Amino acid sequence: MNLDRLNILLVCNLGYSTGIMVAKMKEVAASSKKLQDVPMDIIAYPAGELREHIENYDVILVGPQIKHQFAELKKLADEHNKPIEVIDSKDYGTVNGANILKSAILLKVNHEKGN
Repeated sequence: MNLDRLNILLVCNLGYSTGIMVAKMKEVAASSKKLQDVPMDIIAYPAGELREHIENYDVILVGPQIKHQFAELKKLADEHNKPIEVIDSKDYGTVNGANILKSAILLKVNHEKGN
């Protein structure tokens, strides 16, 4: 795996609940020997602000609490050729930043292979 950068946008209802997840993902990335030299930005915004920020991010992860909005969010992501998926509920609930970060990396890599 060769990542030149990884910019991850988490979207949720108000942007607050994913703040803990963002911190955990950053902690995991900082402690990873494979990722320590990869420029990375991980941030959370409310889903209503996706249009304003989508261009700056490589992958979009959707909080499971708003998965009912996924079709609408995916349409916007597709318009900008950005991969998007819903965060696994179990990983989200247990604040498993490592699994969610791995998911984001795979999402980017698989998207790039498909393009």
